[in-house]
Amino acid sequence: MTRMAWFCVVLAVTAPARAQIGDVPIQLPVRLIQYLDLTRDQILDLGRLELEWQRYISSKVRRVAQVEREIREVTLAPTVDPSALGVRYLELEAICREARATDAQIRERARRLLNDAQRAKLRVLEQAYALLPEIAQADAVHLMDAPLPGLDLSRTGAQAPRPYPGCRFPAPLPATNMPAAGPESEKAEQQAVLRHPQK
Repeated sequence: MTRMAWFCVVLAVTAPARAQIGDVPIQLPVRLIQYLDLTRDQILDLGRLELEWQRYISSKVRRVAQVEREIREVTLAPTVDPSALGVRYLELEAICREARATDAQIRERARRLLNDAQRAKLRVLEQAYALLPEIAQADAVHLMDAPLPGLDLSRTGAQAPRPYPGCRFPAPLPATNMPAAGPESEKAEQQAVLRHPQK
């Protein structure tokens, strides 16, 4: 299958359902609607939440672009004003943190729209997403046939960073009781896998 044909297949499968109900544009993917068995009211409410998020994020993207222009002007000035730079970088970080928090709030509101059976199906999707890097590795060594052209699987899975306006660095990961990375820990992990291959 040529790349163009593959792209057309992917586009057809993932194309969102676009319909207008009242003043809310619905842009939920058809397969997700079918998988979760969403009702009309749920589709409307999820569409409203998505519209709210899009409006919020577009206002933040515009403000970040303006702050970035101001940073450029202050940086290129004959004399750099450190406090002017600091205020602008502080604003970028504030926008970043606010966007993360707003995204989490909207996600929580969206999840509350689902019933227990739908939330169980959503957990299955979350578990599958966390395994995407392993799926890519299994494909690479011919254990699976799971080509995903154009998808950077190194940036997917449980630890994938989500881009937010103003964010210059990924959010810190929650502390876990994992051993420090290094040759010793990698060797110990490989030996544990060899001793217990069924895990």
